[in-house]
Amino acid sequence: MGEFKRLRRKINKKTVKFKDGEAGVEEWDEVEVPRNVKDIFVEMKNTAELMVDLAYSAVLFREKEMAEEVLELEEYLDILNYNLTVRAVLAARNMKEAEQITSILQMARSIDDISNAAGDLAKMVLEEKLHPLITEVIMESEETIGKVVVSPESILVGKTLEELDLATNTGVRIIAIRRGKRWIFDPDEDTKVFPNDILIGRGTRTALDYLKEIARGNIKVMPNE
Repeated sequence: MGEFKRLRRKINKKTVKFKDGEAGVEEWDEVEVPRNVKDIFVEMKNTAELMVDLAYSAVLFREKEMAEEVLELEEYLDILNYNLTVRAVLAARNMKEAEQITSILQMARSIDDISNAAGDLAKMVLEEKLHPLITEVIMESEETIGKVVVSPESILVGKTLEELDLATNTGVRIIAIRRGKRWIFDPDEDTKVFPNDILIGRGTRTALDYLKEIARGNIKVMPNE
């Protein structure tokens, strides 16, 4: 995996007050942000993609914890966007470079719009304002979201996502794992699969059905073995 690998962030928040005395706005106290414009830009793109996948999953499965993760990622992306803007402005040394940087900032705003839309979906889940039609639309997409329960007899058990390379071998990208009452969002390549894990994956219906057969233990060999 590693496609959506993001930097580990420290989620320490504090309440800040504006000059007019209005309070209640939370600010991230300490966040690890990439050091240059290119890396921040890539991080924004990956974060927005993850947000969309998690938002659709939250809608489909009515998972409030997943919706809350989307909103946290939205805050994180806002910080990335701010840092990108500051670094981009500082990097411009003349008019030509400033014009080139404008296109980066426009793209960053578009990514931010995508993250805001994913955040709106998450809020609908938390506020329980979902119409059944929304779920139907997601399910009818060519590429959809699915739940895969891992049987103790499955060949997936005990292997890392890197060893399994499910995106290549099955066409399914794992975006989250439910382990008991705990969620693992955006699992990295070192994440191991355990018995009774619930994998949340994105792929075609055919790909998801194939992975389910592997997870049930009905298929004993991976394509690359």
